[in-house]
Order: sequence, then structure tokens, then C-alpha cells
Amino acid sequence: MVETNSVFTQLRSVLQEAYFLQFLKMSELDELIAHLRMIRVQKGYEIICQGNPGDAFYLIASGRVSVWTREGGKQKKIAELQTNDFFGEMALMSNEPRNATVIAEMVTELFVLQKNDFDKILLKNPNIALELKRVFQERTQSR
Repeated sequence: MVETNSVFTQLRSVLQEAYFLQFLKMSELDELIAHLRMIRVQKGYEIICQGNPGDAFYLIASGRVSVWTREGGKQKKIAELQTNDFFGEMALMSNEPRNATVIAEMVTELFVLQKNDFDKILLKNPNIALELKRVFQERTQSR
């Protein structure tokens, strides 16, 4: 039980700092954490593919991934992410296709939140949805 509590505490700490979750009440954050599912992927596994629909958010529990974009037929590595980093959050707030491909650089454990689970939490508190939309728009305009 101690290990479960420490994982929960770590998740809560990391997710409280996420720009798009900072407006959630603790009870809402805890509900979100309850919907996270752990998956393990092997080195070379394509977690998300640029252009595909976005249906989930990922938080890296352990391991490392690389982020690639395709422009004019060329692949370009734009970032590496590791433990406690997250990706795919845009999918939770927009219906736009994925803007990058993410590939596991080693065996990687991920916490996954499906968009439909996130939406259920937001339906309970429309004010949070409005605040998230504002933060999301600010972030996308600054890119």
C-alpha cells in the first residue's frame, strides 16, 4: 500500500504543476488520477503518430521518448521527454490531429488518460472547461 500511496502522491504533485490542470480542485485532480492507466511500451514503439486523431494524454512514469515532426517529407527530432514529462495534452482540449510523432527511446512506462474520461470530469464543472480553454488558447497562440 505504501508504494501505491507514493505513486499517487507523485502523480498528484506532477499533475498539479501541469499548466492545463492547475485549475482543477484537489478532488477533481484525484478523480483524474483514478482514471489513469499504466502501460509499458518497448523501445521503438510509436506511441502517437503525427496526423492521427488525438484521443489520450500521456505522463511518463519511467523511460524516455523522442518527439518528431514531419515537414516537407523530412523527419525532425524536436524534443526528448523523460520521467514526469507529459505529452498529448492538446488532444484533451482540441479535436485537432496530432502535431507530432512520439517514439519510445527505451522501455517506457506511461500513465494514460483517455479523452472521454477527461471530458467526463470537465462536464461536472463547466467553469474549469472555460479556464482550460483560455489557457489552451494562450499556449497555442504563443507557439
